[in-house]
Amino acid sequence: MRTSSVAPGAAFVSRQESFNTRLKEKFAQGRKLEFDKLAEPVLWVRNAEEAKTLVKAMTLDPEFKCDFLSDITAYDNQDGEDGEQRFVLVYQLYSTTEKIRLRIKALVAESEDAYSITDLFPAANWLEREVFDMFGIKFKNHPNLRRILMDERFTGHPLRKEYPIKQREPFKDNIQFHLGANPLRVDTETAQSEK
Repeated sequence: MRTSSVAPGAAFVSRQESFNTRLKEKFAQGRKLEFDKLAEPVLWVRNAEEAKTLVKAMTLDPEFKCDFLSDITAYDNQDGEDGEQRFVLVYQLYSTTEKIRLRIKALVAESEDAYSITDLFPAANWLEREVFDMFGIKFKNHPNLRRILMDERFTGHPLRKEYPIKQREPFKDNIQFHLGANPLRVDTETAQSEK
């Protein structure tokens, strides 16, 4: 007996195509809309303010239901491949009911602040802090914008392309510790030789 030729993911594919059509009709006018290898949409917005407006619309609009923030990240666009601004800010949204993903990208100048979306997604707090820490992109109205990965005394932002890959920044008041094979033996020997 012949089995059905419909792929197991056909319902997902159909939902994604429907989502993409609605997205084109409602939000793609005047904006660049791309699709990745899985036909998931990547919508480019004009600036950081418009990114927040669109994230809010996608969250509140019952037609799209993007109710989960998967990630906020960025990348250094120093080579200008994706536009004239220094950084590209990326929001990854997901609909838990429709099982659909959407990426929103915004070009952000080095001197420009993005807009915090912690009022829409509390989880954005740490994600925005990470983007700030690694790239130096500030977020307006963030409740606690400070470093999250690097030491507070660290200078620079390590994921910028101009940051030297092997640069280290030792601090004089760091606690010294030993990562040798047998640190207890070394300490005991040192203590005995001092007697």
